[in-house]
Amino acid sequence: MTELCLVRHGQTDWNRLEIIQGREDNPLNALGRQQAEESAAFLSQEQWDIIVSSPLSRAVHTAEAIATSCGIEHGAIRLDERFIEREFGAASGQPVKGIYEAVQADDQERLPGLESEGEMRARVLEGMKHLVDTYPGKRIIVVCHSHAIKAALSAIDDTYTFRHAMRNACSNYIIHQHGQFEVKAVNVADHITDPAIMK
Repeated sequence: MTELCLVRHGQTDWNRLEIIQGREDNPLNALGRQQAEESAAFLSQEQWDIIVSSPLSRAVHTAEAIATSCGIEHGAIRLDERFIEREFGAASGQPVKGIYEAVQADDQERLPGLESEGEMRARVLEGMKHLVDTYPGKRIIVVCHSHAIKAALSAIDDTYTFRHAMRNACSNYIIHQHGQFEVKAVNVADHITDPAIMK
């Protein structure tokens, strides 16, 4: 059995302001750095073999915090473009309010350049298959993004959709055995500071 834990990065200012954030390389803010440390402390209670990250800095910095707590060298973090955030096209940089429904409707006509849900599922699933084929029997953390996690979950189990909420720095557990992926736990985040508490 190979185990994957897909972890969302900590909060950025665009997350805080509820702005659609795709491939923009926005850094973690102060709360996001705290959330990364909280995620790291939580994950360090288990043994992990490998850490993979989206190449965007908000994911990499979250991965580095986790690597430090888990005793894995920063230089050993593997970057994989297949786990990068969704390309939101014309929606990028727009307030979530008012454009959310068009994104959820996968409306590429209204939002030119929007990566479709199907395209996202295909690339994230390809990334996960590569990991389980390359590191069979290992426990792997993948630090990525909200829509990458939703793509993974919905590719495995169609009861999950892109409408499922994902808290910053949450953990999502997936196993692979007998040639099949299975979702074990989703949006595990009781250990993460909720932005609502900070207001």
